[in-house]
This record gives sequence, C-alpha cells and structure tokens, in this order.
Amino acid sequence: MLLIFIQRLFGFKRSADLNPVDVARYLSDFLDGSGEEWDWDDFTSIPISDHTLDRIRQEADAVPLPLTTHGEAQLRALLARVRAL
Repeated sequence: MLLIFIQRLFGFKRSADLNPVDVARYLSDFLDGSGEEWDWDDFTSIPISDHTLDRIRQEADAVPLPLTTHGEAQLRALLARVRAL
C-alpha cells in the first residue's frame, strides 16, 4: 500500500487498481482489527479506478469514527456488497 501512496504523491497515478478481493480485505481487516496502522487511511484516501469499488470506498469513508454499532453494520453491509461482485 505504500507504493500506491508514493505513486499518488508524485503524480504517477491518481487512483488505485484494486479489485473486489482487495476492497473486501480492507473492510474485513478494519472490522476485525487485523489491518496495519495506515491501511484504513490508505483505503479511504486513495480513489479506486473501478467506479463501483470507488463508490463503496466513499461510503466506507463516510462512516463516522470511532466505529459505533450502527457504523459497524454499515461497513458489514458494504463488505457483503463487495463480496457479491
């Protein structure tokens, strides 16, 4: 994920080429607390090339933190959506 950040920082690429499996991993890692320190920030901050996945990223970013029960339910619904793709 550091590579994506560096590419964006220096203008090489303005979006991440993530697939549904990648997005599902970000969501599930955040939900179960197994992600690395900056993973959630990277995920929510860097647009995704695929518009459907980027919409899911934007919706995840709109969930207020710290995570409440309602917020967790929203992220789990997004996870279900991405897994259905």
